Amino acid sequence: MTRRAYPGQKGQASLEMALALPLLLLVAIGLLQFAVFYHAQNVVTAAVQDGARVAAADGRSLEEGLGHARSLLQAGLGGQAGEVQLQGQDSGGVVLIEARGGLRAIIPWVADARLPLGARALMDKERFRAGPNG
Repeated sequence: MTRRAYPGQKGQASLEMALALPLLLLVAIGLLQFAVFYHAQNVVTAAVQDGARVAAADGRSLEEGLGHARSLLQAGLGGQAGEVQLQGQDSGGVVLIEARGGLRAIIPWVADARLPLGARALMDKERFRAGPNG
């Protein structure tokens, strides 16, 4: 038994595919962009927190913490790490490390779009005090 096409149904599947495929591609690219942005934001947050932890350790300096944060950014973001600027401040008892930058969008038709990245970590400096007997 063969199936007969009704008038006006020829090419219906092709038309549906032509309408649905761009929409599916747009959704797939959007999901991929979200995943890349989420990863980059987590890398920036972790790098800043770990850099502040290193800088706040007893006997360590702010420059060591910033260097550690930069190396983590480079390891996690690769070439995009240069898009993120780090700043630090050591006020004696507290260390602050802050990152600001942007992530280039992967969407092909938006050539210069950037998604904002940023994180801030504040950490008390370690200080060891002599006990009552020392």
